[in-house]
Amino acid sequence: MGARLTGYASTGGLHPQEAKGLRIASSLLLDEEAPPKGEVVRTLNAKGFRTSRGSEWRTNVLMRTLLHPGMAGLDDDGNPIEGHEESVLTVDERNQLVAKYGPPADNEKEGAAPRPAYDYLLTNGLSGCGVCSCGMVGARVTGDGDPSYRCPPPRDGHASCGRIRMTADRLETAVGEQVVAELLRPGVREQLAQLQQDIKDEVSRLRLHVESAAKRFAELGDLYGRGLLVKAAFLAAQQATKQDLKESRVRLRLLEQVDGLDLGGVTDVVAWWNSAPQLSRRALVGLVAEVVYVLPSGHGPHDPHERINIVWRTAS
Repeated sequence: MGARLTGYASTGGLHPQEAKGLRIASSLLLDEEAPPKGEVVRTLNAKGFRTSRGSEWRTNVLMRTLLHPGMAGLDDDGNPIEGHEESVLTVDERNQLVAKYGPPADNEKEGAAPRPAYDYLLTNGLSGCGVCSCGMVGARVTGDGDPSYRCPPPRDGHASCGRIRMTADRLETAVGEQVVAELLRPGVREQLAQLQQDIKDEVSRLRLHVESAAKRFAELGDLYGRGLLVKAAFLAAQQATKQDLKESRVRLRLLEQVDGLDLGGVTDVVAWWNSAPQLSRRALVGLVAEVVYVLPSGHGPHDPHERINIVWRTAS
């Protein structure tokens, strides 16, 4: 078995200290006035950050790690890894690093350039299956197929139906058109400030909820240890708490992006949407919409608008 990828614990989930160091490095390298890579490495080592092997960072090791698709929760083909709880970097952050510093040498395949990862607009809770309400994931039907959204196939512990699929281009284009149309309605732009304040409040609540997870696990263990919970009830409660923590982390990461969105100087929403980076578009969708449900094809397979139902946010 090979060494684990720095930033992730061997039992799954993030390694908090390692992930923190990698995020610091990513932020420094993506800054407009980024210091030399060697200086970033010296900064990490001086702060006590180490690789998964406990070694000090070297420049080539740091760049190979940051450019690895697993940093963004992707497999080698650029598809989201199913069951992946939280990633060290967002897909957008990793794509920016690849664009700025080139693809990792380990990903280069003889005779063909590596396919760039697709940056899905509506994953991590922004889209849901219109049949079973489970979150949609990004995937390709085949290795060289078009990026698509799909409801995950049913499996133990996952109540998805696996019946709904839609290509990313059709879904994202239709959602973008409806989001822009919603923002052009009278009075909606004036509601954005209140929506952002609502999200800021939710971010604060979610951070506290995530930070208190260790206490909740400890309380469950204490109840079990004192014989107040039978084993089956303890394991079920523990699993439910893990799932809640996973979902809270995903939502927190999304809402943190939404919280930082600045539309104050935007006068032409259409032009802004057409030129904005995917991270900003995702934040805008998350600001105005709770979720985008993808419906069965039914009688309108040729019009993507017939296959989506957007649940819009309302200000408190």
